[in-house]
Amino acid sequence: MGSAASSFIPHGHCYLWQPGLVGLHVGSDALIALAYYSIPLTLYYFVRKRKDLPFNDIFLLFGAFIVACGTTHLLEVWTLWHPDYWLSGSIKLLTAGISLFTAKELFSIVPNALALPSPTQLEQANQELQAQIAERMAIEAELKCHQAQLEDRVAERTAQLEASNHQMEELLRREQEARSQTEQARTEIQRYANRLTLALDAAEMGFWEWDIDSNRITGTPQFARILGREPSSLENFDVEDWKAQILPEDRALAASVTEAAIAQCQTFRCEYRLKHPDGSLRWVNSVGRCEYNADGQPMQMSGVLIDTTQRRLDEASLRESEETTRRQLAEIEAIYTTAPIGLCVFDTQFRYVRLNDFLAEINGVPIEDHLGKTVWDIVPELAEHQERVLRQVASTGQPVLNLEVQGETPLKPGVLRDWLANYYPLWGLDGNLQGINVTVQEVTERKRDERELEARAQELAQLNLLLAQSTAQVRERNQELDQFAYVVSHDLKAPLRAIANLAYWIEEDLDDSLPEETRQHLTLMQSRVRRMEGLINGLLEYSRIGRSDTTTETVNLTTLLHEVVDLLDPPDTVQVFIPEELPTLTTKPLLLSQVLANLIGNAIKHRDRPDGRVEVTVADQGRHLRFTIADDGPGIDPRYHDRIFAIFQTLKSKDDQESTGIGLSIVKKIIDTEGGEIHLESELGQGTTFWFTWPKGGME
Repeated sequence: MGSAASSFIPHGHCYLWQPGLVGLHVGSDALIALAYYSIPLTLYYFVRKRKDLPFNDIFLLFGAFIVACGTTHLLEVWTLWHPDYWLSGSIKLLTAGISLFTAKELFSIVPNALALPSPTQLEQANQELQAQIAERMAIEAELKCHQAQLEDRVAERTAQLEASNHQMEELLRREQEARSQTEQARTEIQRYANRLTLALDAAEMGFWEWDIDSNRITGTPQFARILGREPSSLENFDVEDWKAQILPEDRALAASVTEAAIAQCQTFRCEYRLKHPDGSLRWVNSVGRCEYNADGQPMQMSGVLIDTTQRRLDEASLRESEETTRRQLAEIEAIYTTAPIGLCVFDTQFRYVRLNDFLAEINGVPIEDHLGKTVWDIVPELAEHQERVLRQVASTGQPVLNLEVQGETPLKPGVLRDWLANYYPLWGLDGNLQGINVTVQEVTERKRDERELEARAQELAQLNLLLAQSTAQVRERNQELDQFAYVVSHDLKAPLRAIANLAYWIEEDLDDSLPEETRQHLTLMQSRVRRMEGLINGLLEYSRIGRSDTTTETVNLTTLLHEVVDLLDPPDTVQVFIPEELPTLTTKPLLLSQVLANLIGNAIKHRDRPDGRVEVTVADQGRHLRFTIADDGPGIDPRYHDRIFAIFQTLKSKDDQESTGIGLSIVKKIIDTEGGEIHLESELGQGTTFWFTWPKGGME
């Protein structure tokens, strides 16, 4: 038993070991067991003291039944911690056996209990006894009247006197026997009444009596409990109190049934609702019969009261369950009729017993032609494969899901079609296989799309291969371009340096004798050399944008802007305003610094007066940050707004101001490469505002 119990879990797991819930069940079962054990002791004590009671064995059976019930409640407490469910089930089986045997014995003594004399019969016996006593007294009076005559006729009437004495002795004996019988009958009636009360309590029936003359109603404690009252409250209970507890809607019915039963000498049966003193409603079934006097007038009515609330609830639950079942069947029928997939049921011989219109349309055969036929009769091209799957489901009892089926049907002969089928075993209530449910979904178009998609995927793979080859070629061209740029830079810069050095040496050697015009020409030549070197550097930098890897770092924008301004080293007369507490950004700081330095540097360099003001602001635009660089310089004519981003384009003569015309081109290419955009807002004489967007990346 220990090894068997170890495979179960204690009952307390069902209560999630919640202390309140476990304590509630432990306390309730313990109190019930205590009550059940005390009742048999009381019955045993009662039987021991009243040895004159008939049917003593039924009391002992009731005691054994109640002890067994108490033991089952103790085991309910035990199995909260110890999963000895076999022991618990065995005790319950023993309780069931004792209960059935007790019920059998109770049924067998009911006829004997009913055969006991009723109070009316005892009353009639008493009346007969009183009549006999009165008769005796009359005889005695007559004897006294004739005593004087008898004294004269003693001799003659001795035989008669002896006969009279014998007759009187007989009457006395009969009187004593009648008294003894009356007492025995009264004892038997009380014994049977007690047993009947116990039986009614065990059956949860309340016995009641209604004295019609006094309108008083008495009953057993169970009757009081069904009314929701204490037994002591029935001392002054009458018909009006009973009527007051009946729900107003049911009073007329109860009254009419009672009156009809009294008038027609029939059994009273009525089910109605009672309202307990606490306000709760209970359904009860009352059964009774009226007793009449010798004149046919009703004297009293007695019967039983049964609480039928639980039965009513069970009936309502059953009706609700039946309604739910009907609704579910209707829903299933609607699904079967309207589902956009094929549905059918095969019996164990793999014959169609039901299918919907959709499957009939797939097969191209009417529904009525399917019924009773096999797949060999309807779709022979698919029959071998389908029968193999059906046999697999029938033999294993396991469903077969998402099975792809391809073949032809009578609807479209010669055309291959694709379906996705599912096969489910259909079990009966007895656990035996009743048939097989099948769902069929047409996937011909989807399969065609999948084949086309696979073809497109192959084409895409070929395109990816071509793209990879093109990328390799571009990478090779970039390497050649980098090599060419290096050669150009080296081969062009070397002569420029030589020209610059030669001009410097000529100016230095001929410093005193050099004409002013020649000096200006040498200065102009050096300026052209520097501009040419700047153009070469700008071209190299422009060509590298987007082709070289740049490190991504986390930088604080406030710190980055201050470093850019420090590198530009603006004059003291120019004020550059940078906002504080800007966010930290994960980006390519080298490229962002180059853009900011170019735009802020242009604002400082291209002013038309000694002093100036440059203001930098940053705004969050969701996935981007918007940088704005505004100055109070001379402004730019709107006609040149698009021109200034073109390479080698300047707004002033190259002799008036050193400029390669590449800076803004580099800025625009960097911003475009990083996924942003740059714009210009300016009017002549109103300053210039450049703003550009920069992807956030990671931002804190």
